Amino acid sequence: MSSSELQIEHRPAAKPWSRSAEAVGPYSGVLAILLLLCVFFTITQPKFATTGNLLTILEANASLIVVSVGLTFVMIVGGFDLSIGGVSALAGVLLGKLVLAAGVADAIAIPLIIVGAAAFGALVNGGLIARVGLSFLVVTLGTMALTRGLALLVSGGSTQSLYDHEVIRWLGSGQVLGSIPVPALIAVAVLLVAIYVTRYTGYGRLVYAVGGNDEASRLAGVNVALIRMSTYSICAALAGLAGILDAGRLASASPDAAVGLELSAAAAVLLGGTALGGGVGTMLGTLLGALFLGVLSNGLIIASISVYWQGVVTGCVLILSLLADRLRRRRLATSGQ
Repeated sequence: MSSSELQIEHRPAAKPWSRSAEAVGPYSGVLAILLLLCVFFTITQPKFATTGNLLTILEANASLIVVSVGLTFVMIVGGFDLSIGGVSALAGVLLGKLVLAAGVADAIAIPLIIVGAAAFGALVNGGLIARVGLSFLVVTLGTMALTRGLALLVSGGSTQSLYDHEVIRWLGSGQVLGSIPVPALIAVAVLLVAIYVTRYTGYGRLVYAVGGNDEASRLAGVNVALIRMSTYSICAALAGLAGILDAGRLASASPDAAVGLELSAAAAVLLGGTALGGGVGTMLGTLLGALFLGVLSNGLIIASISVYWQGVVTGCVLILSLLADRLRRRRLATSGQ
């Protein structure tokens, strides 16, 4: 028996702390920044570390978490979706038209909007990108303008009040068990389902496979186009759900809603460790990225800092996330040589 074989046989088992460190590794950067940010605001802003404020953060960022989960699916397969904000705004406007002008019941209008958004994502975004072969940036930039324009046309450029529709308002601003926001519960439910799908189902494995190497997946018999279309469908459906949550939270449907949502979602997903090239990414990392943006925004508001700084900070975070992704890919390429 060789000395190398002896070394392998007598290799000590991994200690619990090392396994924990390995599990936390992909999120260590954003997790450390998030914790430091929470400590900073806790020390400087007495109102920050209260149960009410923490629940407010979850409620205010429920839509961001939901759309970020959808965008994570798309980015894992190596795509991107700029139409998230437009689809969200259009979903809210169409919901208002259905329940106000057409008299459709809330319980029927809500699933109709989500199904319609899913069909739009699959057939328009997914179809043009996966079937026709057009660039995802060009297609989703076009559908971003398309959905924004449709939202303005359908609404006539005006905001529709949904205050009298209790089901919609409950979804957007209701509470259960005394103080737990309904939107936060919906966001957590979406996140848990996404974690289960990506980690424990065959579909999730196919999503990662297509993102990692679409040609190898095609040769293995995977319907790459269908997988890509399905991720755009999921992304659009969750954008539609986010539009409904926002409409309920504001008790109104506005064509100007969700402006910049796609950029915030991109920052959250990239900050959470999802690679632009595809094949790498986790839902837990996306959650941490969204919470970072939410905590930062909330802390700035409590500190009475101008809301305009939030856009500046989000832009900086997005640029730094892209830089980190580039450095991570360069490091992986170097280590693989």
